[in-house]
Amino acid sequence: MRNPFLFFSELLKQPRWVSVWVAVLALFNMASLMFWSEPLAKLIFITFMVSAMTMMALYSYFGFEKILGIGHGFWLLLLPYILLQLEHAEHGFFQYLVMLSVLLAVSLFFDVIDVWKFFRKVRL
Repeated sequence: MRNPFLFFSELLKQPRWVSVWVAVLALFNMASLMFWSEPLAKLIFITFMVSAMTMMALYSYFGFEKILGIGHGFWLLLLPYILLQLEHAEHGFFQYLVMLSVLLAVSLFFDVIDVWKFFRKVRL
């Protein structure tokens, strides 16, 4: 088993765009703290933290592999809920939710591909 905190040092060894993408995702998820009075913002932050802990656990076991995308699986439930709540959001929170939804959708697209490739490789 690996030290889960080594994830960050391995992340910095990845191509720059990967590190930047992870940083953008983290920042946008943590930006939910700016809207803490909104119950949905609390759910976004909690989901982010659970996802991060799941990814750390996966990293501990598998290392920096494509299976880490499973850690974002919670977003498969969160994203549709955010989209359903858009009509109730106002001003800055609405804009935040739209941007976060785009980022989550893009990330999930790549996560599905990565996890699929991981399991195809393992199966062969």
